[in-house]
Amino acid sequence: MTGLSTDNFLAERAADGDQHAFGQLVQRHGRALAQAARSFGIPETDIDDVVQDTFIAAWHALDEFDQEKAFRPWLFRIGLNKMRDLYRVRRVRHFFFGAADVNDAAVADVAPTDAPGPEREIGARRELAHINKTLDKLDRASREVIILTSFVEMSHAEAAAALNISPKAVESRVARARARLTALLEAEEKKI
Repeated sequence: MTGLSTDNFLAERAADGDQHAFGQLVQRHGRALAQAARSFGIPETDIDDVVQDTFIAAWHALDEFDQEKAFRPWLFRIGLNKMRDLYRVRRVRHFFFGAADVNDAAVADVAPTDAPGPEREIGARRELAHINKTLDKLDRASREVIILTSFVEMSHAEAAAALNISPKAVESRVARARARLTALLEAEEKKI
């Protein structure tokens, strides 16, 4: 069975109440959703919640899933909406209560830890914070398409389905986003 038909088969079984089938979907796609959330700058403390909220929403919406389409992009569309919701909530809290912004939390995660190999982990966290900071300079549409195609490694067709746009639009956005990222990184290098 191919990945597409396996996912769709599992989704169909899960829609009929098969929790084991749904658990397999969670195992197949949970890591990729978490990686996407990290790439969007969601703080580590919120990643599990976003992934869980995504799967809960998917579970409740399985009856609406179109079996003629791929499951993964449908799931990631739900996940992207959950990530956007988190950003909106954080911005409102920040506006009214002065709570930490999502970007501040992502940068705060750069602090040293007691984990094995702290120098390597600190360097990786700094690099991730730098990447997230650079990605944040892109408009939302460009950032989403870059994360889905480059970090989650979705095909243009899958990303198009997840974003509800055409594959040609994905191709255009990727090209524009890469050009913008290149310009931003070159500008930073000139400052150094």
